[in-house]
Amino acid sequence: MKKIVTIFFVVFFFHQGMAQINPLVQQAVNNVSIDSLTKFVNELSGEVPVYINGQPVTLTTRYYSSTINDKAADYIKAKFESYGLQAFDQAFSSGRNVYAIQPGSVHPDQYFIICAHYDDMPSSGLAPGADDNGSGTCAVIEAARVLKDFEFDYTIIYAVWDAEEMGLLGSAYYAANTNLDILGVINMDMIAWDSNNDNLAEIHTKNIANSVALKDSMVMVNTAYSVGIQPSIINPGITASDHASFWNYGYTAILLIENYYGDFNQYYHTSNDLISHYNFPYFEKCSKLCIGTLALMAKVSDIVPVELTSFAGSWDNKNVNLKWQTAAELNNYGFEIQKKTENSAWYSIGFVEGNGTKQSPSSYSFSDSKINQPGKYAYRLKQMDNNGSFEYSSVVELNINPSNGFVLEQNFPNPFNPETKIRFSLPENSYLKLSVYNVIGEEIAVLADGYYEAGYHEVNFKSINFPSGVYLYKLQSNGSVMTKKMLLLE
Repeated sequence: MKKIVTIFFVVFFFHQGMAQINPLVQQAVNNVSIDSLTKFVNELSGEVPVYINGQPVTLTTRYYSSTINDKAADYIKAKFESYGLQAFDQAFSSGRNVYAIQPGSVHPDQYFIICAHYDDMPSSGLAPGADDNGSGTCAVIEAARVLKDFEFDYTIIYAVWDAEEMGLLGSAYYAANTNLDILGVINMDMIAWDSNNDNLAEIHTKNIANSVALKDSMVMVNTAYSVGIQPSIINPGITASDHASFWNYGYTAILLIENYYGDFNQYYHTSNDLISHYNFPYFEKCSKLCIGTLALMAKVSDIVPVELTSFAGSWDNKNVNLKWQTAAELNNYGFEIQKKTENSAWYSIGFVEGNGTKQSPSSYSFSDSKINQPGKYAYRLKQMDNNGSFEYSSVVELNINPSNGFVLEQNFPNPFNPETKIRFSLPENSYLKLSVYNVIGEEIAVLADGYYEAGYHEVNFKSINFPSGVYLYKLQSNGSVMTKKMLLLE
């Protein structure tokens, strides 16, 4: 009964999705970049090395049983995680699927999947698999990169399947073992070859669940959002790629593929399946079409902002310590820390770099050591985006009295060579002298000698031609004296 209800709901929803242009879908389509797509393919097809767990690796083959193919899975998983998504492995007898989840905000228990297989052929020698199926896999990675910046009503799964070349083994295992309410699957397999520049791509569908309606949505996205593909509809579609695994279990699914029945890649399953044979504008259009369709169907609803969840400050008798957290970030360049005293306007005292775009919480901190006078201090954050826009946080105010008595702190670092810092505090405005002595009591340096205001102060001591050993430093003010030891090592 549940499946029947879902089918009627999705049919209604698919038609609703066609009603008008969604500016957020348009933005998602526009954000797809051939530069990032090309970078991913160069890495995945072994044109350039990648770093996996800190070690350089060249992905020379993705044949399903190769140890390098497992490294390719590590690479893809790391990409998903770098976008703030929770990524998972699904091991099965012949390989390893990798997928990441972006939870929906309204219907988190209903799912749309965008997918591709990442294994390739031939079985020996170099197997770059740039088109089959580095193109589809990298479009999935690009989907994660672009769509992480948006909120959706429905949950999105970004999935790459292993052992497709052995008979759809990875996707078949997933489809057979899932109990998720999957509303639609968009499969991409070979989407970068177009030797005659006709922009023709095939959409394979079948009269199963709402697969035809999902095909209609993709055709609509191509027209309404000016993608530029010439769609050819194949119904019933081929069963030689991973969408068929979902058809076998009654799920809605479609395939986008280059001209399978006409302009087919002549380097298919050879060591010459290279990125140099790509039609890059075509590759970008196919990627835009699938990502735009996913954005429409998963019902994009908002753009993820830089969401500041807390901002607080505290005084530890030395520094003002500021701490803040974000729940999520979009294009966050960073935070300029601004300060205001009772006698000043706002001014900048530092900068903390942001995390760009991230869908998980982040924590930040900053310390202000330049507190010399008692009084009221105010702090705020100027959060800046990569495009130059900015907004201010709420204001944190602290009433501070740095005059905590006559204090001489231990130098830092200690031992030192050749320079160290010495901090001291005065309870009131007064004359002071701070001197350095050797172990036989001879004054060898005067670091401070004059009238100082109440509060904390810091001076540097740099040893010049002094031998290694123990030295004393002494603070004198208004009849009070404090002495500490420090160790010079050379």
